[in-house]
Amino acid sequence: MAFQQVKDLLAWIHEFHQKLSEQYAQLAELQQDERMKMALVFLADRERRMQEGMAAYLEDADEGLLTTWLIDSQEFVHPRVLERIPKCLGCQDIHDILANVMTAHQTLKDMYRLRAELSSIPEETELFERLAEQQDAEARLQTRDIARLDMY
Repeated sequence: MAFQQVKDLLAWIHEFHQKLSEQYAQLAELQQDERMKMALVFLADRERRMQEGMAAYLEDADEGLLTTWLIDSQEFVHPRVLERIPKCLGCQDIHDILANVMTAHQTLKDMYRLRAELSSIPEETELFERLAEQQDAEARLQTRDIARLDMY
């Protein structure tokens, strides 16, 4: 199903973070290496926080923006997009996990940038540019914290 309105895409993003959080939490349970387990638990928590942030935004956002129709609506179906992000089942070290994380961030950032370019109103452009910036900030935070974990 293709998205029709901004709220449909944001609801999908909310669910994307939920699925990624669940994926990281499940992988953490399987890990024997304590550092990898800690990294995956950290990532699951960060994804859960992003999910909660999107839920809060959906509750408080301007209804006019949420009901804006998307132009050139892309079909970001869960299985296809989540398949682009490796499950990391064969992860050997923290660097494998970090590569997985960067794939997820780049996937969302690319989508946000595309939506900003295709937006029909300034508020929509601003929303997706802000989401892309937040995704960059989150990627930096996760990279830094995972690198710190790897150092110790």
